[in-house]
Amino acid sequence: MSKSARPVSPVKPTAMELIFIYVCPFCRRELTMLAPTVAAIVQCDVCGKQFPVVPVEERTVTFVKLMLDNGAAAVDSDYM
Repeated sequence: MSKSARPVSPVKPTAMELIFIYVCPFCRRELTMLAPTVAAIVQCDVCGKQFPVVPVEERTVTFVKLMLDNGAAAVDSDYM
């Protein structure tokens, strides 16, 4: 390592998102979606068929983000 290259300190998360998994009713492929808070029609990336998904409550997503301080409270305290 050269004298000018310093080790990079670990970076803490600055935000978080919730991912929900929906199973395609046609081919059983697991599709991931970022917290869909409105009803939508999605297309499976494997079989190409479309199907509706049930949305999640925005209040629940907000609550989880608030409880984890938008990811900061989820950091492993033994690591830091």
